[in-house]
Amino acid sequence: MKSWYALSFGVIWKGVLLCTSTLLFAIAPEIPIVLKPPQPPVYSTQHLTDIPLSVRELFGSKKHVGAIAVGVAEGNLTPTGKPTTIYLGHTDPGNFATNKGFCSWNKSQNISVQEADILCLKALQWQSVATENRMIDLGLKPENHKRAIILGTDLWNQSNSAGPNFPLAYKAAKDKGLEGQDAYIWARVEAFRNKQKELDASGLFGICKREPYYKEELKGLVVDSEEWRWNCIKLDQGRRVKEIRNVLKSVR
Repeated sequence: MKSWYALSFGVIWKGVLLCTSTLLFAIAPEIPIVLKPPQPPVYSTQHLTDIPLSVRELFGSKKHVGAIAVGVAEGNLTPTGKPTTIYLGHTDPGNFATNKGFCSWNKSQNISVQEADILCLKALQWQSVATENRMIDLGLKPENHKRAIILGTDLWNQSNSAGPNFPLAYKAAKDKGLEGQDAYIWARVEAFRNKQKELDASGLFGICKREPYYKEELKGLVVDSEEWRWNCIKLDQGRRVKEIRNVLKSVR
């Protein structure tokens, strides 16, 4: 059996060690932790002095391929950029407004076709830049998705509510494994979903209920059902996607 002295000494010694270690810890010099700065994601930002790809290559002027593609999708330009018979003005089949110029500008009525083209080009430029930047945020390099930028901008020109949704819908299409035309059409249709996740395209729905071609193509589907709405939008979006594809093929 250990003596009282031994027991007491052991307790005291342990206390000294504890106090000493605490003191050493307290007076230990602070060692700075050096953290490596996080690597910025690819294309996370564009320099303010840079001209975005969407303007530089696609929508810099009426003669750039993106602008021509939108004009062809609207029926106002030929694939070579020449005006069609409805370029000077026609009634929009969706909202019945008077469309003017290459992109069917109808937000200002008392203007010339030339003025409409100027306003339209400016709108397409900022819409395309916004589309490009959103794709960058989603990890999609603009250089690899030029057609998608054109298609997203064309959709924005057609619908102010659906256009901003295109980049995320396109990313979702790619994540689903869709490629090419299938990805573009699926994304453009899904972009028409509103905050309630319902397909919302009143202008197109009116056309599908009224025009013989669309009525025939949708025969057998319950009008206003989810399936009917999806396929109604798909008919129009599929046409526009094909028109734009043909323009891009012609400039290669």
